[in-house]
Amino acid sequence: MLDNMQETHYDSAAFEKLKSKNPMLVCDGAFDLLDITLPCDYVRFSGFTSNPLYEDIITGVSVLKNNECDFIVAIGGGSSIDAAKGIKHYSQADIPVMAVPTTSGTGSEATHFAAIYKNGEKISIADERLLPDIVILLPDALKTLPIYQKKCTMLDALCQAVESWWSKKATPESIEYSKKAIKLILDHMESYLRNEDNGNKNMLLASNLAGKAINITTTTAPHAMSYKMTSLYGLPHGHAVALCLPKVWRCMKGFDEIAWALGGQNCDEAVSIFEKLLEDLDISPPKNVSGSDLDVLLNSVNLQRLQNNPAFLNKDTIKDLYTQILEVN
Repeated sequence: MLDNMQETHYDSAAFEKLKSKNPMLVCDGAFDLLDITLPCDYVRFSGFTSNPLYEDIITGVSVLKNNECDFIVAIGGGSSIDAAKGIKHYSQADIPVMAVPTTSGTGSEATHFAAIYKNGEKISIADERLLPDIVILLPDALKTLPIYQKKCTMLDALCQAVESWWSKKATPESIEYSKKAIKLILDHMESYLRNEDNGNKNMLLASNLAGKAINITTTTAPHAMSYKMTSLYGLPHGHAVALCLPKVWRCMKGFDEIAWALGGQNCDEAVSIFEKLLEDLDISPPKNVSGSDLDVLLNSVNLQRLQNNPAFLNKDTIKDLYTQILEVN
């Protein structure tokens, strides 16, 4: 599979590969809080938002070309890694990408996809050449994360693992990645939320495994329904998709094996467990919701992602699901 082409390292020694290179460092503000030193000079690019805009990416392409960079290093959350992938894609530069995730949720370091936004709409880029060549997993990088961000990124990884498992494109390999990811998340959630070393290490690995799973299968309806919620209400992606997943699962029913992995006996019990988790984590629907939002959300749903969903959802069903998710009266 694609991930077999990738070098994965668990310490900072792999940064030595940058010696004699002229890299472009794509990073967010979190980089300044981390004890990471690159063994070379670099060109820094941080001119992108938390949901990278097409215009930001094109600016990054100009920075890359004007400085004749021969390597891209992405250090940060999914936005930084997606921005780096977007810059490589639109520059058409045949140069390596090194990814160092500083959150444990997106799994972007393990996929050949990137998400950017143009005119308020999400654009998905898929290209095998976008799979990072080198990945460095540094658990200490998670220590500076605010607790809310830790919750949201963890939930993103959990949703990816569940969706990949029930995806129409699921394979024995992807299901094994999903199983391992879910077990790691559930076993180490409390330690991770306490910001302990062992919890951070295992949650980072869980996120990477969930990313490998969706690299094979892609995501399904909960992700497709969540994207516009992110831009419309300013919700982090993990928050939005976690609101969607239990409602979609209750609608579809089935998938007892996934339910068992979550500690339930069937769909209903698993959904209740998931919803109790959201309650315990204080992950709730946005407050600034109006009835007119439903049509906006309905028209935004990515039909390609819906085709990968194991059960057909028509427009009336999706609108009803949004009504439940957002608790619209």
